[in-house]
Amino acid sequence: MLWQAFRGTGHSHGCEGFLVGFMAGLIPCPLTLFVMTFAISRGVPQAGVAFAAVMMIGVVLVLAAVALAAVLFRQQLLRLLAARPRVVDAVTRTIQVTAGLILVAVAWNAIVG
Repeated sequence: MLWQAFRGTGHSHGCEGFLVGFMAGLIPCPLTLFVMTFAISRGVPQAGVAFAAVMMIGVVLVLAAVALAAVLFRQQLLRLLAARPRVVDAVTRTIQVTAGLILVAVAWNAIVG
């Protein structure tokens, strides 16, 4: 992220975004696994299944809302991005640098700490 932010080159995702989303959806949420394990250890697996179902419904609703907003506001967003390319570039680089520094700090803390 830091390298890309300082080089200033973008990249394209193609169908990579879809595949990453699909693969990430196959990995169970750690919180769900914890709650399921806890519920089974307490002898109430129904509570764990209910939690997983409610969480899954919540995730579906949020992702559907984000997708719907993306479809509905696509043209407005494209117009905004085309009108202010320097602002978009500055914001993108700032986010990349911030995320990169946070990842470096977390890794450093895990290694040293």
